[in-house]
Amino acid sequence: MRNPTSGKTVKTLRRFNIKQTYYFITIVTHKRERLLLRDIELFWSCWKDVKISSWVILPDHFHLMILIDKISISQVIHNFKITYSRRFRDKYRKGRVWQNRFWDHIIRDQVDMNRHIDYIHYNPVKHKLTDDPFSYDKSSLNKYYADGYYQSDWGVKEKLQFEGDYGE
Repeated sequence: MRNPTSGKTVKTLRRFNIKQTYYFITIVTHKRERLLLRDIELFWSCWKDVKISSWVILPDHFHLMILIDKISISQVIHNFKITYSRRFRDKYRKGRVWQNRFWDHIIRDQVDMNRHIDYIHYNPVKHKLTDDPFSYDKSSLNKYYADGYYQSDWGVKEKLQFEGDYGE
């Protein structure tokens, strides 16, 4: 298929859509513009009918673990991006907000789930926004800690390394 604007051939990306499945998602702002922390309430107001179990919001991208239920992952992300873009442009400025597409990974088992949740929660340290993942308040880590899933020194005493691709 040809892009009508650029004339370049564009591959159609086909995604698996499995109901009642957790997906790890990465979405990046256009040209990695650092705008996401500007209005956290705007960010959260744009999610509709989606169960988000873990998350981190950084200046230029975010990661989520979401449960897909009624509509496809593509439709969930499309709805979010369109809603956020419109509201952001109305409130702040015109122009693109998001990079094209998004990264998704279907969670296969509990080990895979735990690895991706750890990646989400350690991401502010990875990007040098903090040395202590518990001090970063734009993540679900402290809720997980309160629920007993993490020790208070997790990710603080030693640097963590993650194998694999996470869409950054």
